[in-house]
Amino acid sequence: MGKIIIGIDPGLTGGIAVLNSETKELIRLADMPVVPEGNKKKVSGHGLMKIMGDYSRQQVDMIYLEKVGARPGQGVVSMFNFGRSYGAVEAAIAVMGLPVTYVAPQSWKRAAGLLRADKDASRGRVLDLYPNADVHRKKDNGRADAVLIARYGGSL
Repeated sequence: MGKIIIGIDPGLTGGIAVLNSETKELIRLADMPVVPEGNKKKVSGHGLMKIMGDYSRQQVDMIYLEKVGARPGQGVVSMFNFGRSYGAVEAAIAVMGLPVTYVAPQSWKRAAGLLRADKDASRGRVLDLYPNADVHRKKDNGRADAVLIARYGGSL
């Protein structure tokens, strides 16, 4: 296997996509790993490291991580929990010593032609590019976003 790029849509319903750097072939697609915490869930840094650990540091060209922030009207508890999830993703990347580039949602969405599209549109776009991609369920939006984040990053 040659060099790879990894796209990550952070958060509990996010996803991880691994593409070949040269051909943009989809190699792997996964949901964000989560673990239970009381009656809720949290992102598993360990699970994320297991996914990324399948690839050597020499293979990883770059990880493209969606750069997200607080949205107007979002509750304090919700934002705190999302921040914890985002921090777990950043920590897993840092501990593994992998390179990371932050990608603004507006940038990758504009490149994919989805700037003002509804949330579900990313799945359709990914199926146009990768007909066999496992993004057929509504809950696979995070996976689809991860693919488009990786493709955008790989075109920089």
